[in-house]
Order: sequence, then C-alpha cells, then structure tokens
Amino acid sequence: MPHPSLSHQGPRKSRGSLLERLTTGQLALYVTLCSLTTLFGASLVGYLITRAQNPVWRTADMPPLPRGLAVSTVILIGVSLAFRWAVRAVRRNAFQTVERALWLAGAGAGAFLLAQVQNWRVMAAATVPTDTKTLYAFTFYALTALHALHVVAGFVPLGVVLARVRHKQYSSSRNEGLRLCALYWDYLLVVWLVLLTTIALTT
Repeated sequence: MPHPSLSHQGPRKSRGSLLERLTTGQLALYVTLCSLTTLFGASLVGYLITRAQNPVWRTADMPPLPRGLAVSTVILIGVSLAFRWAVRAVRRNAFQTVERALWLAGAGAGAFLLAQVQNWRVMAAATVPTDTKTLYAFTFYALTALHALHVVAGFVPLGVVLARVRHKQYSSSRNEGLRLCALYWDYLLVVWLVLLTTIALTT
C-alpha cells in the first residue's frame, strides 16, 4: 500500500504542469481578470447593501433607467462579435479582414462610450430635486462609469494588437495577443450584462 504522503504527489504535479503550460501573457490576463472581478464584485456588493438599506429607492418623480442602455448593450455585443470575427480571420491568415474587424471593434467601443455619455445626460436632465434621500442616481453613474473606465483602458491592448496586425506579426499559428485581447473584451461584455441586470432588477 503506498504511503499517504505519496498519494498526493500526482495532483500536485498536475497542477504544477498546468501553470507551466500558461504563457506569460495568459497568466497576466488571468490575474488581471481576477482582480477586475474582485473590483466589480465588491462594487456590486456595496451597491446591493446600499439598496437594501434604502426602502424607498426610486420615487415617482425620479427618472427610470435610460432606454439607451439597450443600445449600449447591442453595441457592446457587436464589439465582441467583431473580435470573434478577427480571431477567425487570423486563423486563415486573412490579415486585411483581421484589420477591418479590429477597426470595426474600435469604432463600436467608441460608439459605446458615446452612448453611455448620452445615457448619463438623459439621467441628469430627467433628475429633479427631491426631499427623498436616495443614492439611486449616484449608484447608476458610479457603476456604469466604472465599467466605462475599463472600456477606455481596453483601447490600449486594442491599439497594440492593431499595430501588430498591420506589421504582419500574427499568423494562423501565432496569434495569442489577438486572442487574449478578444477575451478581455468578451469579459467586459459579461460584466456589463451582470451590472445592467443587477441595476434593472433592483430599481
């Protein structure tokens, strides 16, 4: 019968080999996404606690959530699809298609930010002074602005990837940077859907 201490060597070696298979770029992205998940998760927990402590959250004279949020959602889905298009194209070494897809993704990301600015303007214009103390409007601005900030940050890897595509630094077998960039924007889409669903259900 094997010694108990030896029976656990296999799993430990397996976990070690998994980490060894991760590239530096993959490890950096996964650590970043874990950190962002903690940040967004803590923000949502704080929002839910604040919401639970305010029995009156939105009175009749307070504006509803802007309808433009639906437009923002559609745009962000389009950005994610554009990145998927780019990833499929690079596997065929169709570099012109990859570049076109990335420019489309960048334009969509810019349109998303403009749509968010419009949503904030609509909320601000419809908000009237009231004696009811509530953080309804503030939390809407805070959560959506936090997400928008990370959309802005996403332009940095997008620009790097676009430059590498233009210099033919990717190929069908070497395109990790593009795939990781696409994963980051997919993550932003998932976070946006979670934030929007939470705000909508608790308003």
